[in-house]
Amino acid sequence: MGLIENLEEGDRKIYSTGYYSGDYNQDLYLMKANTDESNKPKYYINVFSKINGEIVEQGSMYFYLNYEEKTSYFIGIKVKEQFRNLNIGSFLVASWIDLCLNNGYDFLGVNAKQRKPFLLYLLKTYGFEILDKSLYESRPDIISICRNIDFTDKNKYLLFKDSKHEEIFKKTNVFKFDNYRIIHSKEGMIFLDNIILPLQSRKRTQVDYELRDRLLAETKTEEVISRHKR
Repeated sequence: MGLIENLEEGDRKIYSTGYYSGDYNQDLYLMKANTDESNKPKYYINVFSKINGEIVEQGSMYFYLNYEEKTSYFIGIKVKEQFRNLNIGSFLVASWIDLCLNNGYDFLGVNAKQRKPFLLYLLKTYGFEILDKSLYESRPDIISICRNIDFTDKNKYLLFKDSKHEEIFKKTNVFKFDNYRIIHSKEGMIFLDNIILPLQSRKRTQVDYELRDRLLAETKTEEVISRHKR
């Protein structure tokens, strides 16, 4: 049993040190939160910085682990508003993949409750994909992820294939409290990728994103983490 499995609930241990994002030096901590009703313990990777003499948490990502099956499921990321646009989200994803693969958790997936379109896009850049790519042609709930051609614009733009799903998304807290914007044309935008939100409503069948390209995940993980190393 390694560092991950030996953590007690509520324990937070330093995981790795010597990083930076923007002007902030950072250390990574690993925390075990709780075991839910399905007996899957939840973990956090936290990014802390020392700012004006105080230890400040900048962000965290959380995930489930299944010890017996050696699987891990990505749940989500939270980055405090004042620390956004420093690539902390991508750094946390890379740290999670690195932690899992280095500890024998070879099956990595996305929890079915994941509701943030841009995070699904981010995971796709690490080699996560749905098994049946033909769904991108047949499903009505496709979302195109775009960026503005003006790279100073940090908003995340969404183009929905079906207006019904657009209206559903507008009512979610993800849309209300994150920097998502709805568009109806790709003009003036840079298209990034298409995604399908898993289980956004009861009428939809499940869409699972799984790690399909381990080499891509390992390569990008090393690249991202090295950019943050002091």
